Amino acid sequence: MRKGKKKLVDGYPFTFKHRRSTVHLNAPVSTALAATLTLLLSQERPSNRASAPLSTGDSPLFAKRQALETLPKRIRFTRGTRKRCGMFDWPIEELINTAEAHRRGASVPGVVGYGYTRSRLGLMNDFVIITELLQNYTDGYQWMLAKPEEVERVIGAAFELLLSLNSSGIYHMDLWAANVMMCNDGVGATHAIDLENCFVQETEFLSETMGFQFGFFYLREVNGVVDEARYDELVNKALVAHTGVDKKRFTEVFQVAKHSHLGRKERRDVFARGLVNLR
Repeated sequence: MRKGKKKLVDGYPFTFKHRRSTVHLNAPVSTALAATLTLLLSQERPSNRASAPLSTGDSPLFAKRQALETLPKRIRFTRGTRKRCGMFDWPIEELINTAEAHRRGASVPGVVGYGYTRSRLGLMNDFVIITELLQNYTDGYQWMLAKPEEVERVIGAAFELLLSLNSSGIYHMDLWAANVMMCNDGVGATHAIDLENCFVQETEFLSETMGFQFGFFYLREVNGVVDEARYDELVNKALVAHTGVDKKRFTEVFQVAKHSHLGRKERRDVFARGLVNLR
């Protein structure tokens, strides 16, 4: 992480400081942004996680602030170390994955900066990620609630986005409807958000990984809106052009993922080993 952390700092050379808080940014800090950051960092630390748009007077931004609740977590963030499972904590994973996905040209909001607040002892107490704000966008879940007759439009947009991300080596393992941002007027590209549970590397088990991705999208909310047989038809249609997918291996994982929740460890097993292990 120290190498990855330095690489991110190198990409965000402009620094803003307020009391014991530091924010690294990819562009010079305007007067309006400085005022906004001061207000953000002066607020009481959230008990868990808080997110909201930022009014800067410049380009619209979005901030996600995460409290570091435990001492082990604060030590890991301060030292830049991984958890025992080999992964970083969620906010660090999201920062690294989103920044790299955007660098590769994937449809994700760009990372404008990131920061943290330290305690008097020097340990990080919270962590904030600042991204571009997707204006005039609605997440796919809210879209389905408002327009249930357009569920297949949401599914089609999500499938196109998923396959586009995969083609860039970005494997989103938590892509459900609410993490698919759709342009309200249909002009802008569909974007993915919340990339903390994501792999930015190639997999030797593409068929199994895609089986999980398509199955998981059905499990999270879509299963109550569209008939399973119809969903399977839409999946098969989306896979027509993907001759590299082994249908048997895909289907084995797809059928499990459609009906069983797979946690972070199980998703990693699918991606790295092609295995589905249910607890």
